[in-house]
Amino acid sequence: MNKLTYIWHDCFVFENDKLMIIFDYWKDPLTSADSLPLFIEYADKNKPIYVIVSHHHKDHYSKRIFEWCKLFNDIKYIISKDIAKYSRHILSDKSIYKGPKPNKDSVIILSAGERYIDKRITIEAYGSTDIGNSYVVMSKGMKLFHAGDLNAWIWKEQSTEEEIDKSINNYISILLQIKSIHIDFDIVMFPVDSRIGSDYYIGAKIFLQYFDVRHFFPMHFGLGDTPRQQLKYQLDATKTEYYANPTRGEYICLQSPYSTFLYPEII
Repeated sequence: MNKLTYIWHDCFVFENDKLMIIFDYWKDPLTSADSLPLFIEYADKNKPIYVIVSHHHKDHYSKRIFEWCKLFNDIKYIISKDIAKYSRHILSDKSIYKGPKPNKDSVIILSAGERYIDKRITIEAYGSTDIGNSYVVMSKGMKLFHAGDLNAWIWKEQSTEEEIDKSINNYISILLQIKSIHIDFDIVMFPVDSRIGSDYYIGAKIFLQYFDVRHFFPMHFGLGDTPRQQLKYQLDATKTEYYANPTRGEYICLQSPYSTFLYPEII
């Protein structure tokens, strides 16, 4: 059985009997900042681990991921070029950094248009409308998409029509690059973030018109400054009637840390 677990904001963990994939770990709200996230503490230490990070923004990346290299027999880090730049003191064997450093062979740096392949997994990097990458991940008959910060970031109340059109066209150009290779996904993790104001759902709506998505998971709604604001962002993300494609797909709004979705394995 394939299992997708929501951790917080953009972080999801995908797992089956063969591997574990961790997307955009920032924090675990159920543990302290100095503690291991629960999904790492209780993980099978002999199972291959893939840590995939879209970019270095603090709500997508924590340098503490590189401390996990001492815990697992087989761990790979798939990161964007900007993370490699901001973490060069950790990744360079010549730096004076005294903390845990991953083996050089375990770190794969991808730019848009590049891919990583081994016997268990294929990971393709695509562009973003912010920085870093979005990713298509294929393993054992499953195809996942994690958007990172790829979205139609339209701050409508603060932008001109020309700026809005430019943002949407830039976004669609990246979607077309993805669609030239992929037309469908089993699981999509995608920003639905009402901080940007009205029409916050447009990026998701366009994506779901371009691709056949079996299971869609909204994300990027964990940045509320107050409990009331946080609740609003979460509830806004669940308004799937604004962005869902009514002809296909299931829309699953995992919002509590460690809530899960089970997906049968493809035989």
